[in-house]
Amino acid sequence: MSQENVETITRLYDEFLAKPERLASPELLAFFDPAVEIHQSESLLGTEGSFQGHEGLRRAGREVFAVFREGHYVPKRFVDAGDQVVATVEFRGIGKESGVRVSETVAHVWTLKGCRIMAWDVYLDPAEGLKAVGLSE
Repeated sequence: MSQENVETITRLYDEFLAKPERLASPELLAFFDPAVEIHQSESLLGTEGSFQGHEGLRRAGREVFAVFREGHYVPKRFVDAGDQVVATVEFRGIGKESGVRVSETVAHVWTLKGCRIMAWDVYLDPAEGLKAVGLSE
């Protein structure tokens, strides 16, 4: 199942997360279990904490879009960790107020069951994302 998980997450980025115009698409929710849990240990936006379900996913997205325009994630590397996938990604966006371009490399740890996302954990330090699944650089 682990290769299928990597393929699912790769498709998620290719079809949605890497495309600013597609991030708000309702089709995005098809990847996520209705009870998905999103955990942010830290955040560029001060939104650390937890979000639950599809509504929590929407709320987390709204917080990003309230601050950035053209926000999206560019995948750099995927690491297969069984029922989890660690994605090292670069967040890119433009500050709505400042017009400043932002680029920050972070880790997304995806937990899947039956190719559906059950959890999305965000780490500002990619090494922490690997450590969370028992791996290192």
